[in-house]
Amino acid sequence: MLEVKNLSASYGMVQILWDVSFNIKEKEIVSIIGPNGAGKTTLVKTIMGLLPAKNGTIQFKGENIEKLPTHEIVKKGITMIPEGREIFPKMTVEENLQLGAYTIKDKTKIKDTKEKLYQIFPVLKKKQNALAQNLSGGEQQMLVICRSLMSNPQLLILDEPSLGLAPIIVEKVLDTITKINEDGVTILLVEQNIRDSLNVANRGYVLEKGKIILEGESRELLSNDHIKEVYLGL
Repeated sequence: MLEVKNLSASYGMVQILWDVSFNIKEKEIVSIIGPNGAGKTTLVKTIMGLLPAKNGTIQFKGENIEKLPTHEIVKKGITMIPEGREIFPKMTVEENLQLGAYTIKDKTKIKDTKEKLYQIFPVLKKKQNALAQNLSGGEQQMLVICRSLMSNPQLLILDEPSLGLAPIIVEKVLDTITKINEDGVTILLVEQNIRDSLNVANRGYVLEKGKIILEGESRELLSNDHIKEVYLGL
């Protein structure tokens, strides 16, 4: 579904990504893991057209998208949930969800999608008229996930969805990601939380200092000596 080849990206004169290559098959959960400052957010911003690629190609379903503007990439079927949640705080839950459907013209489809999401997240239905800023951190993360799903994406990219959340809430978020995937949405999960992200992913890639240094099935990576020593403290 998504194939990234030899991707490089920079902020001005400072190069962050160096010849990064990876792929995601349809209906997979793939995790990009690595420490803070490895280039993970730069990678997803480049995929979404928020940062221009210096070199390399990004193909989505066989079509090159690396030169497309962000709104066109969203229309193709890719949605990203940014790091730090990024809700519209002064708007209600309902209004946040409506904004997520801005690419959808069919009002019946919008209503049906929203009701389906409210069934999955009854707490949001109960608080649909509440301002987003008054939700808890976990509820806000659920809201941004729902808002992203309003566009009916084929590929959902999540950038550090566990950031700043209590462990019990992280577990709920990861369960939600698994359910979304079971519903047919392909997932790219970008995380510092190595153990949890690999536990829900089919495969993973390790990004360090802007380069992919390891890749493999999640079980293989969790038993890898480098992963155990550097990330899991084993």
